Amino acid sequence: MRTRHSLVALVASVGLTLSGVLLVAGAPGQAAPTPQISVKVNLVAVPVTVTDARGGFVSKLTRENFRLLVDDTEQPIEYFSPEEEPAQVLILLETGPAVYLLRREHITAATALLAGLGADDRVAVASYSDQPQLLLDFTADKREAADSLTSAGYALGMTNLNFYASMGSALDWLAAGDGKRAIVALTTGLDSSGPGAWQQLVARMRQSNVMVLPVALGGELRDTKTRAKKPSDASAPIGEEMSFAESNRALEAIAEETGGRAFFPRNARDFQDAYRRIALLVRHQYSLGFTAPLADGRYHTIRVEFAGEGGKGYRINSRRGFLAPAQ
Repeated sequence: MRTRHSLVALVASVGLTLSGVLLVAGAPGQAAPTPQISVKVNLVAVPVTVTDARGGFVSKLTRENFRLLVDDTEQPIEYFSPEEEPAQVLILLETGPAVYLLRREHITAATALLAGLGADDRVAVASYSDQPQLLLDFTADKREAADSLTSAGYALGMTNLNFYASMGSALDWLAAGDGKRAIVALTTGLDSSGPGAWQQLVARMRQSNVMVLPVALGGELRDTKTRAKKPSDASAPIGEEMSFAESNRALEAIAEETGGRAFFPRNARDFQDAYRRIALLVRHQYSLGFTAPLADGRYHTIRVEFAGEGGKGYRINSRRGFLAPAQ
């Protein structure tokens, strides 16, 4: 059912505040005072996928199969979400004039994504050009999600593509809670959000527990063989006058920062293959959780390794760091 209400904007944070109430006996005939005790626990979730030497996803792993290191120091894994847990997936669709003529090609292929998700996986649909707009709140009804994608309206003529700002809002919508959460961004990657928008998006990604899976729109217009070199640091600014090569760099940096993967399909068959791969990736995603050892407001690296025997040739993909909350 289409909702009349937009998702509540939830501030992306790795901080979770738990409040308890301690009852203390008072004098006879008086109400007992109820002082509150607040304990702040900085929980960080790490989305993880594991592939074998042939690129196939590895299933049935447990908490004991992973080692998690923060700044090269091993941390106990306090939360583990297996691949069978249902996911929440937000599809963020660019609806600017640049992709109006391409909409049938990739929207039709998107049925492969919806068909490949689990029955209990929940999907929401949002669009953006100058600003993000929720089209469908989270639902397990994949047919309703497909209808929402095909009925999206497109802005024609001159318009802004505020991709970075819209992506930040999408991260906020999915920020709260544990478990498997992903954004599938159907986008050219072009952006006109203005100065500072890229740095703001990077900060949000580093505070978020959401995996981002960009699908580059534009087909053969973008030359994937001559992509601009990815920055070694995702905080490196992306130029305001963007080319497809620069947007490729941005999409790859977004995927790498959040533990996702960027896709660059060139035709209808490529789109179908990309969407099938994304559905498999979401269904085989694990989530590890740990308590941040520091609250210093600084960036800390994350590395996930396979523990024990049997992992030869495995490749583990995860978010590469997090921004700790300030004390």
